[in-house]
Amino acid sequence: MDIYVIALWVLLGFALSTWFMMHIWLPDPPPNILGKYITILVAGAVGAVIGGFLVHGSRASSDPMPGIIAAASGGLFLSGAVVFLTGSGRKAAP
Repeated sequence: MDIYVIALWVLLGFALSTWFMMHIWLPDPPPNILGKYITILVAGAVGAVIGGFLVHGSRASSDPMPGIIAAASGGLFLSGAVVFLTGSGRKAAP
């Protein structure tokens, strides 16, 4: 396994999870955003690496594109699951 491909998957997971956080929290960020930011960032990177390894291990070709697509979807899926499970959405004002 090439270290550059793994680094590409991790950076892709970081970038997509950051985009996902900005999309959710741009109008009204939560008060304790640093812990949630780091948690979702790590979840995006872990999901990207897992998705990349799953697809890269099942294919014998040297084409990196399926691994990149799987890393993107794995990172978004895991960061979205973390956002949903931690209740990081906005709440209505009383």
